[in-house]
Order: sequence, then structure tokens, then C-alpha cells
Amino acid sequence: MLNKGQKVEAKITAIVNYGAFCEIQDENEIVKGLIHISEISDFFVKNIDEFLVINESYEVEVIEYLEDKKQVKLSYKANRPQLLKSSETKIAETKSGFDNLKNSVESK
Repeated sequence: MLNKGQKVEAKITAIVNYGAFCEIQDENEIVKGLIHISEISDFFVKNIDEFLVINESYEVEVIEYLEDKKQVKLSYKANRPQLLKSSETKIAETKSGFDNLKNSVESK
């Protein structure tokens, strides 16, 4: 049985525009999985095949396991800190605040 947060090896079987389908060997059975495009990277992903290759295996993390359907939702980025946006990143405030926007609206 697969558990949330568990790290597993997933073999990529197909890549589509919204994610990658894969298979995981769980005990004596094969479980079908999906790595949604949003779980590839926190940064913009144009082509999933820049990250994953069909018939290759990757360590991924289990997000959710639907035991009755033998399906699993997976995350590729969870094991790769370089693909995650830092929560410490702050947007620098400017001293003018909304003044530039206010002035451009008033001038029209």
C-alpha cells in the first residue's frame, strides 16, 4: 500500500500536455500514476519532456493514493528543491507605491 509522503520509483509510460502517466510497482501489483504538470515544477513548464523521458524511472513522492481505483497522484518537484519557489522570496516595495498607477489613471 502506498502512503502520502512516501518516496517511490515511477516509470514514465506517456507524456501529455497536462502531465505524465507512469507505473509504480507496489508489492505484487502495478499501480497507475499521474504526475500533473503543476507537480513538475513551481516555475513555468512549457514542455514536460524537458524534465521527464518516456521509459525512464524517477523518484517521486506520493500525494494521494486511491486504493479502490489503484491510482496514485505523484509529485516530481517534491524531491527537487531547485524546482520549488522559495517561500522566503519577497517582492521589494517601491517608495512610490501606487502613485505611478494613480497618476497614469488621473491623466486619462
